[in-house]
Amino acid sequence: MYRIFIKLTLCAVLTLALAGAGMCAGDDWKKEFEDICNKTENSMALPTEELKSLVARCDKLKPVIDAQDESTKKVFRKRLQLCRDLYDFVLKSREQEKK
Repeated sequence: MYRIFIKLTLCAVLTLALAGAGMCAGDDWKKEFEDICNKTENSMALPTEELKSLVARCDKLKPVIDAQDESTKKVFRKRLQLCRDLYDFVLKSREQEKK
């Protein structure tokens, strides 16, 4: 009886720890997503290096979003791609202007 109680207690502690870790990981990628995509309105005013950094951050975040559940992945992947495309468009427009 004592062994079962210890095992159940250990399972409960592990479940709570994993849920907490998952919640933090979820918050991390959403915070990164918001930080990246909140700059789209000012994309034309951003320095070129920051635009390149944002594109790289989009590319880095994409696999994290692809690991989410299907509905979350569908929504956030599309939004992330739109942000990335906008930053890339601004970068390419600047390159065209230089030529």
